[in-house]
Amino acid sequence: AFMESSGNIKTMKSTTALNMSEKSSLPVFLDPGTKGGAIVLSLILFVIPILIYQVATGIFGVDEIEAGRDIGVGFSVITMLLWGSTYIFRVATKDMTYAKQLKDYEDAVIAKRLEELDEDEVQALVEDIEREQF
Repeated sequence: AFMESSGNIKTMKSTTALNMSEKSSLPVFLDPGTKGGAIVLSLILFVIPILIYQVATGIFGVDEIEAGRDIGVGFSVITMLLWGSTYIFRVATKDMTYAKQLKDYEDAVIAKRLEELDEDEVQALVEDIEREQF
């Protein structure tokens, strides 16, 4: 049982290492967590209202001042709502930096305490856990 519990320590450490090394599946130029992604996203967000303005004034013949005002306000409101919704989603899923750091710290403390226990104490803990599972 001691070998099993020491295997659990290794599993816990490797799981924490995997969580820390998880990378986005997006290409570098689209991942907002990278410099390239931040630049590309900024350019896209800069160009979208300009394109909408060109289409509204050129193709649909909307007054230029009204189109500029409406697109400016509309784009600002929509982007703030989208940004706010991403924050609420991260809070709801506890996908925030503080929550991740706290979980990693707690895992490290538990692993360290488990390493410091004697063989008999580890055996007793394993037996307690096995009793609780059934």
